Amino acid sequence: MSIGWADIGAGALRAALLFALGGIVAAAFAARYRDVRGLRSARWCALVAFALVVLADAAMIGALVTHDFRLAYVAGNNARETPLFYSVISLWAALEGSILLWTLVLAGATTFVAWRGTRALPRLATTALGILFAMLAFFLLLVTTPAADPFVASPFVPENGRGPNPLLQNNPLMALHPPLLYLGYVLFSVPFAYAIASLILGEGGDRWLVATRRYALVSWALLGSGIVAGAWWSYAVLGWGGYWAWDPVENAAIMPWLTATAYLHSVMVEEKRRLLRTWNLALVIATFALTILGTFLTRSGIVNSVHAFSLSAIGPLLLGYLVAILVVSCGLMLWRSRELADHGSLGAPLSREAIFLFQNVLFVAATVTVLLGTLYPLIAEALGGVQLSIGAPYFDRVQVPIGLALLFLMGVGPQLPWHGASRATLERQFAAPALAAAAGAALALGSGMRGAAPVLTYALAAFVAATVVQEVVRGVRARRVLHGEPAAHALAALFRRSGRRYGGYVVHLGIALIAVAIAASQAGAVEVERTLSPGGAMRVGQHEIRLDALSEVQEPQRRRVIADLWVAGPGGETRLSPSFAFYPNATQPVGSPGISAGPADDVYAILAAYDARGKAWATIRVRVIPLVSWLWVGGLVIGVGAVIAALPPPRRREVHLPAIAAEAAAGAE
Repeated sequence: MSIGWADIGAGALRAALLFALGGIVAAAFAARYRDVRGLRSARWCALVAFALVVLADAAMIGALVTHDFRLAYVAGNNARETPLFYSVISLWAALEGSILLWTLVLAGATTFVAWRGTRALPRLATTALGILFAMLAFFLLLVTTPAADPFVASPFVPENGRGPNPLLQNNPLMALHPPLLYLGYVLFSVPFAYAIASLILGEGGDRWLVATRRYALVSWALLGSGIVAGAWWSYAVLGWGGYWAWDPVENAAIMPWLTATAYLHSVMVEEKRRLLRTWNLALVIATFALTILGTFLTRSGIVNSVHAFSLSAIGPLLLGYLVAILVVSCGLMLWRSRELADHGSLGAPLSREAIFLFQNVLFVAATVTVLLGTLYPLIAEALGGVQLSIGAPYFDRVQVPIGLALLFLMGVGPQLPWHGASRATLERQFAAPALAAAAGAALALGSGMRGAAPVLTYALAAFVAATVVQEVVRGVRARRVLHGEPAAHALAALFRRSGRRYGGYVVHLGIALIAVAIAASQAGAVEVERTLSPGGAMRVGQHEIRLDALSEVQEPQRRRVIADLWVAGPGGETRLSPSFAFYPNATQPVGSPGISAGPADDVYAILAAYDARGKAWATIRVRVIPLVSWLWVGGLVIGVGAVIAALPPPRRREVHLPAIAAEAAAGAE
């Protein structure tokens, strides 16, 4: 009897579960008795478990690429005509595969902590490692039981599979969006594990925070990149002309990103002033809990969303996991509440620490309002059988004021010193940014923006940009005075030696760009819909659009009907090809927009309807959306800033404690 992909994958996952359980025991023993052999065993358990999960993922990819329809997952999410690229990324096209990918990322994070994280702070890191092993064991349990086993055999072997969801094979962005989200979700397990370890050990200091700062930053950046990639996918694939619909699964991604953003700001207060210790622990726990909530919403099937998977048995298990996390975490915080008390108080209201606290309150308020808007319809239906829908108007009404306030504080915070500022300091710091804000408001009004929110967004974005430029100029000037460096060398030295600070400023610039892009695209979009015969034309804003022809193309995995459009505008001439795609396993065609992106605006064309018999007419909907491309540029700028902030400074001196045995001999901790 030959060994198939299912045998390899299922066997590897079951063996990995045994090693994860062994890792829990070894890490707990090493942490309790400061035992070198226990730590060594835990490290090897992590490495072997990771290798086995890699083998299982490779087996699933092998089954998808070779179209092994003996597996139910392959039969349901692959077909012989599916291109190789989409066959590979079908690994995360449905519930079981996505949990398998999640498990792979978690196993990798556990291995990294085992081999690198335990080189310093051995007892704290080893306790955290035991917690990570417990998380890994839970997810391995999911993929080795019927709840989410990706290697279940098909009840019968079909000649051909159904293929991936048409929306998931209509754009290559699906190769980017889900993995980035999973990386962002899963990597925040590391700060959470260290935080819980510090509570278990009764450490009231900030050692766990320093040890996980870079993990938190990388997780935040990856999650943010995944959100921007998801918005781009929605814009480029779904064909509705927007990029964010306050969909429940979109909300599930944005909530942990908001609390993680609050945490990254709050952490600086604890480092500088030894304040907000309880607040930081609560933010880490909330962020991790929200990642699990997002997983529950996406994979339980309780919400209707283009992003969500079908109803499955995994929902109760994830909900139980979430409840256990909250009960254990809150219980530990209450138990250690005395050790977590702050020593000292916040400075004046106009101090950096106070502004960071105000920011955190707003981030939490934004998270709570999104959470209420997402869960209330589900709770109402569960309790009263009433089906409700809370749409974009609610979220816009509550989030826009919060967003504007956060944008303002983002510009104010870096300009204020710790403890407080004098009137002379305030005048010196805010004179130029205030002028920039006035110029931004004038620019908005001059470009035709109407309404308080768009004009304020322009003004506050200019305010933030001016504060960033001002800080960079001052830093360059100071280095030139102290070291006599040329301006370019001084600028490079700033970002190299103080990357965390100046990388944060770059992130602020990216957020300002995104804010302007959202305000302009929401307030200034123009839409026209016309039914045209070949040769007919329409005008939308400053652009003329002509339908030249309708054509039909047969591709291996689909049939496409394409509208050939000629577009002329201020930027010149171009051609667009909005289309309908017909997939064998889909009852409805999938529309794909044609997009001409530019720095001033995007021309976004949709094939809304067409003459199926004679190709004699087509209904074309065209939106001209100003500045929307700067949203993606802003996301890229944020990513660059996060990389700068995460890089260690040059000639950094690291202090590594010896192995646990040396710590025990010294009687440390």
